[in-house]
Amino acid sequence: MIASLHVRHEPLRGSGTVLGTIAGASVVTLGLGAAANVDLIPAALFVRGIWWWTIGKMWAETGVLPRAFGWITAALAIACFALVAAYALTGIPMSPPDLPLRLLLGLWLIVLAAFFWRDAR
Repeated sequence: MIASLHVRHEPLRGSGTVLGTIAGASVVTLGLGAAANVDLIPAALFVRGIWWWTIGKMWAETGVLPRAFGWITAALAIACFALVAAYALTGIPMSPPDLPLRLLLGLWLIVLAAFFWRDAR
C-alpha cells in the first residue's frame, strides 16, 4: 500500500512523496515494535501523525484521493499529535488507548483499500 501511494504521489510532489514513503515505512516498523514494547507506543503514534499529516495534506491539496478523505486524514494526524502531547505532559499510560487507535488505523486502511479497489476498475 505504501508503494502504491508512492506511485500516486510521485507525479504531484517529489518532497511530499519521499516524506510520505519514509514516514509510512516508519509507521510499519515502529508499529511492529510497539506491539511488543509499550514504551514505543508514543513514538509510533507520533510517526503515524507525521505520515497522516503529510499524505492527508497532499490529498486535500491535490485531489490524488478524495479531498474530504485527505482532510479527515489530516484531522486524524492532529489527534495523534494531541495524544502524544497529552502523554508527554501528563504521563498517562498509552496502553489503554492503544487498542482503539489500532482499530482506527485498521478502519482507515479499509477505507483506503476501497478507494484503491474503486480506481482499479
